[in-house]
Amino acid sequence: MAKLGIYIVEDESLYANQLEMMVDELGYELMGITDNSDAAKKELEEMQPDLILMDVKVNGSMSGIDLAASLSFNANVIFITSFEDEATFNRAKETKPHAYITKPFDLKNLQRTIELVIGNLNQGSEWEEDKIFEKSLFIKNRQHLEKIDIEDITYLEVEDRYSTVYTSFGKKYVLRMSLGDVQQKLPERYFMRIHRKYTVNLKSIKSINVQDNMILIGETEIPISRSHKEELLQKLEWLQ
Repeated sequence: MAKLGIYIVEDESLYANQLEMMVDELGYELMGITDNSDAAKKELEEMQPDLILMDVKVNGSMSGIDLAASLSFNANVIFITSFEDEATFNRAKETKPHAYITKPFDLKNLQRTIELVIGNLNQGSEWEEDKIFEKSLFIKNRQHLEKIDIEDITYLEVEDRYSTVYTSFGKKYVLRMSLGDVQQKLPERYFMRIHRKYTVNLKSIKSINVQDNMILIGETEIPISRSHKEELLQKLEWLQ
């Protein structure tokens, strides 16, 4: 499990310090902070954080807007602006950022904005669903989002409308998503639904009891439905 990684680009020390404290209080990882677009460009390309808090006006050869547009990876950017310059704001909109924070802001404002970006909230609503990314999933736990690498997922179990994610490091998480919805977001090559209640990471299987139709993941036995047994064996042979 890893924390949501955030990088801050802000040239006003008051707001930079405020953001740094808020990121820590919300339980996220501060990957870096700078007031200069040129320094930020180099570090952002190397780190590729989950989220960037970017002031539209910073020191350096580029504005925050130009910096966001120049990044080679698909960056999740929240622009920080005072709305004093309408032309700058309109230009920022053209880069299609994920959200804005207006100065001054508070902890709740920052928290809700991050959840809007990471959790895909509806406007003005509370947290509705957990968001799955290409290599990680984010689950809200009280005040912050916890990041789990998909490769650390060993299996999933569904109960009613909730799916429980079991991990290789012994922790489990409950998603407000159906097993089918989660299944669509996981790599098809390694994740397979083997029972109406279970989807497993094929790389986590320790053994298979073909007579009793059970597999072993860690110390947990999981049933295989007869309709999925042949497909499972074929996939495991292909993975060798």
